[in-house]
Amino acid sequence: MNFDELLRRRLVFTVGKGGVGRTTVSLAIGLEAARRGKRVLMVELEGARGLERAIDEQRKSRPTAPELRRIGHIEVEGKRALEEYLGLVIPVRRLLKTVFSSNVYQYFVAAAPGLKELMTVGKIWYEVERTDATAPDLVVVDGPATGHSLQYLRMPKAAAEAFPVGLVHREAERIFSLLQDESATAVAIVTTPEEMPVNETLEISRGLSDLGLPRTLLVVNRVHRAPLTPAEIESLGGASPRDGDPASPDEALFAEAVRVADGETGWAELNRENVLRLAREVPIPTVRLPYLFTEEFGGLHVDRLSRDLAGQLDGKPSTEAA
Repeated sequence: MNFDELLRRRLVFTVGKGGVGRTTVSLAIGLEAARRGKRVLMVELEGARGLERAIDEQRKSRPTAPELRRIGHIEVEGKRALEEYLGLVIPVRRLLKTVFSSNVYQYFVAAAPGLKELMTVGKIWYEVERTDATAPDLVVVDGPATGHSLQYLRMPKAAAEAFPVGLVHREAERIFSLLQDESATAVAIVTTPEEMPVNETLEISRGLSDLGLPRTLLVVNRVHRAPLTPAEIESLGGASPRDGDPASPDEALFAEAVRVADGETGWAELNRENVLRLAREVPIPTVRLPYLFTEEFGGLHVDRLSRDLAGQLDGKPSTEAA
């Protein structure tokens, strides 16, 4: 699969453990899609606002980048999505205001299991299916952490089963069929090459498979690159000053560089083992994004990772990750 094949879908939903760089990967996909001429709508859930801040950082660090004009952003929250829907079916504003302010309505929204998740996914698909002049070509959803992402993706199926007939059943069934359609929807699983994130990746991969949802792309983020082999590290260690010997500033700097290289080589080996485990157990198209050593991660770094992600999908090896 190359990047243009990914863009044939109308929806890309990113999932993964908290802290693995899911928002960064979501924006990286959106940036490259916009560079290729697509109108992109970036969606985040539950008021996290991390994606919104990342887009703002792009605009500050690359204010003249033309692709940024093709990127929009919305926040989707289930209760507000329900109110939007009711506004469509109850055109009388006074009646609508009465409904929203009633204790019965507030209790229903708070207590109804899965209602907010269902309305959230419904709102996303409303944006996907728009055909007006400002409609996006691609919707990229920065999903919540693993378990909650599955809850969102599972809810249309659960609602269709809970309501065997009627409007809710028809709408839930329609939304779930679209989620299952590999030509319309892509699910990108984001992880890092460490034990706990990998374990959660295997869990969400199984969950997506059980639901019959596409597992389109695996992005392994923050992969360490070994600067030297263990044998090279050992040989350089022999050139360092011995314990008790006075060391010049240059020798001390050299010894510290060898020590850091040794640590990075160890991280790279640990990462390699986890990447191999993922390859065995989640055999889908995979991109490995490098660990970027920087004092402050910002917009230019996201742009760099965006180009690396697209390049790897298009068959160009990463210039950063081993």
